Amino acid sequence: MNHIFLVYMSAFDQDKYDKAKEAAHNYFQKNRKIRSPLLGVVHLNSDGFLHLVYGDKNHKQKRDWKNQVKRFHLVSYIKRIIEGMGFHQEYMEQYQTVTIMQHKKKVPANKLVKYWGFVAVIDNKIRVKLILRQVGNGNIHFWSVIPFWKTTYYKDIQVVDLSTGDLDVD
Repeated sequence: MNHIFLVYMSAFDQDKYDKAKEAAHNYFQKNRKIRSPLLGVVHLNSDGFLHLVYGDKNHKQKRDWKNQVKRFHLVSYIKRIIEGMGFHQEYMEQYQTVTIMQHKKKVPANKLVKYWGFVAVIDNKIRVKLILRQVGNGNIHFWSVIPFWKTTYYKDIQVVDLSTGDLDVD
């Protein structure tokens, strides 16, 4: 038996978006460095904040506003997750072309980029995936936070996965 679920999308809510974005920005300002028992100091910087807004590396394609708002709300769990996690569930490293500053100019460079993925259940009800990133020998910094669950089937019900499985994109 096939079931069709209709999801009604409300119109863009500028006030809701602005408040969530401002709260996330303030959180970043107040928590610039967080100590991880596994990785040491983790930095919250503009790279991670911009990744919450944009889905691509060049910051040209914004995420859907509802996706952004959800991520902005999850920002409040970052410190709790980083300070409480002594192990990671995912790890990936690969060479990527990234933009670096060289002689006061932005230039592309091929660097080893490392990602750590942490999955946490907050208050026994919210499953969150947090991703940290390190480019070359630079600082480890927050990269992303998303609601996390996988696609599963139970009888005729499908549960949707919000994670792509790619730590760079998520």
